[in-house]
Amino acid sequence: MGIWMAQGTSLSADAIVNTLRDKFTKVHDVRDLSRVEISMTDCLMSAYAIFALKFSSLLNFEKQMKEERNFSNLQSLFKVERIPSDTRMREVIDDVNSEDLRPAFRSLFAKVQTANILKNFKSNLGSYLLSLDGTGHFSSDSISCDQCLTRKTDNDDHLYHHQVLSAAIVNPKMRQVVPICPEAIRKQDGETKNDSERAATKRLLIKFREDHPKLKTTILADALHSTLPMLDLLEKLEMKYVMSVKPGSHEKLFEGFERWRLEGRTRSVVTEEIIGEKVKKTLRREYLFTNGILLRQSDVTRTVNYLDFIETTTWKMKKKGIEKDMVKRVHYSWITDHSIYDSNCSEIAECGRTRWKIENETFNTLKNQGYEFEHNFGHGKNNLSTNLIYIMMLAFL
Repeated sequence: MGIWMAQGTSLSADAIVNTLRDKFTKVHDVRDLSRVEISMTDCLMSAYAIFALKFSSLLNFEKQMKEERNFSNLQSLFKVERIPSDTRMREVIDDVNSEDLRPAFRSLFAKVQTANILKNFKSNLGSYLLSLDGTGHFSSDSISCDQCLTRKTDNDDHLYHHQVLSAAIVNPKMRQVVPICPEAIRKQDGETKNDSERAATKRLLIKFREDHPKLKTTILADALHSTLPMLDLLEKLEMKYVMSVKPGSHEKLFEGFERWRLEGRTRSVVTEEIIGEKVKKTLRREYLFTNGILLRQSDVTRTVNYLDFIETTTWKMKKKGIEKDMVKRVHYSWITDHSIYDSNCSEIAECGRTRWKIENETFNTLKNQGYEFEHNFGHGKNNLSTNLIYIMMLAFL
């Protein structure tokens, strides 16, 4: 917590609220402003307060804020002048263009930079690790909108759902993460086919580079994104990568690496240590790697650097007087455009494993620590479901 509190007032609650209010005043309001009683800013700040204070529902928030003491606190903390009803809040936020919320993320990210906090997240690779992954946040067999993704169930019924691609700056040594503006995975205007995580990733990375043109960034992603088009895009955006690969989806890469291994064209580094106090365990890590191997045999212009990592933990456990040998083994494979050496293979593997922080420190936190990520706060006809997730992510940031 110290790295956040030691930065003075630039990241105080008042400074953050003032920044958000300033950005929310610029959000386009489609209503007839001559007849508006509750401002767009109050609607958005009330929604932000719901997630910042971890209310379980919009209605619960409205009921509690009707008490004079609670409303006074809301005015003091979030500068809300009038509280919208849960119905009115949904109606107003439903019509907000999700992209109008992006400047709020950009401004808060800039405050993290200005306060010299972001430098704590710089990895040993000399860049910032941007981990990304998609997750679902709405599902129904009866409620839908034009942006809903659809799929058929086993019973041949239609299931309507929303997903979002989230991304955050992570570091192996840090428990905190710094989320950036997510990207909705939903049907785009004029499209009839489902959107995809790959398409959303392309949009997110282009927007991220537009927002942060000089930030040295290494992308952490799963095997879905380890494709030639993605590598071409990252090269154009001047971003580096450490991305998972799997034998099922990258068969030729694994075949080529095995051939190189048999020919002696790979390197191996093995470390071993004893860990644990009460129960002594042997931790063995093996790094097998090479540089400049083809990702696909059909394209001789694109080579990658490949790292295979096996971690084996062994220990003895006595149960009912019988001693058993216990073994735990994990195996990962990555491609990267960082050159791999004996001296840095462990650091690259550590960065690759840090991708899981988007799940452990982001999604799990939102689901299990009061943000009610899996609760349906409202779906709406246009953008409500997506916008509420964006605002929740702002509160998390």
